[in-house]
Amino acid sequence: MQSEALRNIKTMRQVKSSLEVAGRRRIKTTNSLSKTAEESERLECVGLNDGQTTQILAREKMRAAKFEASVERSRQKLLKSREKIASIVNRNRALTNLRHEIQHTRELSKERQLLSKNLAVRPEVLKRNSLHEIELKY
Repeated sequence: MQSEALRNIKTMRQVKSSLEVAGRRRIKTTNSLSKTAEESERLECVGLNDGQTTQILAREKMRAAKFEASVERSRQKLLKSREKIASIVNRNRALTNLRHEIQHTRELSKERQLLSKNLAVRPEVLKRNSLHEIELKY
């Protein structure tokens, strides 16, 4: 029995779509079997040079060009919206960082004020005749 190793797995390049398979394969019908090779080549070229075919092909090319332009516009709109959102996010981040810095400096100034108050307060000792010493801090 043969092992199902990795060599038997096909990649996407090796797999053919049904459209590719149908495009390369000629279906054997009674009509195609009775034709000669020269006749089938001649019949494949019939109708390609008339005006109606060129109009249809031109319309299809215009439709494909409009589709590509539409896709490109959609891509540009998407990129523009991404840039707009990125600018808003970056602005909000900068604003948040600034607020954090302001808050941090405010806290530092409060701590400095408390330290300066604690250092500036000198204990006062009141002496009364009948009372013990009392220490007052402000």
